[in-house]
Amino acid sequence: MKTNYIKVNMEGLSKLTFTEKAVFSYVHSLAKEKGYCFASNKHICEALTLKDRTLYRILNKLEENACIRRETRSVGTDGKLRKIFISPAYKNAES
Repeated sequence: MKTNYIKVNMEGLSKLTFTEKAVFSYVHSLAKEKGYCFASNKHICEALTLKDRTLYRILNKLEENACIRRETRSVGTDGKLRKIFISPAYKNAES
């Protein structure tokens, strides 16, 4: 069985719950290549077995605590494109 470990420096994240830290770690790992995470809520929920509403609350809390920044823009009639950026304080953390 193959196991993937996500390592992120958790200093400064002590206010977060275990699930919030897991979401942050997952988003951080997805943001490494392009500098931002573009995964959909559906993808993140399926990967971490979360409900959509729970993820919504967690992303809001991460943004309130300045761990992430989200940018959303309309893409014609196809919907929206969201980018989740990791705060510079955590961007260079080991992952």
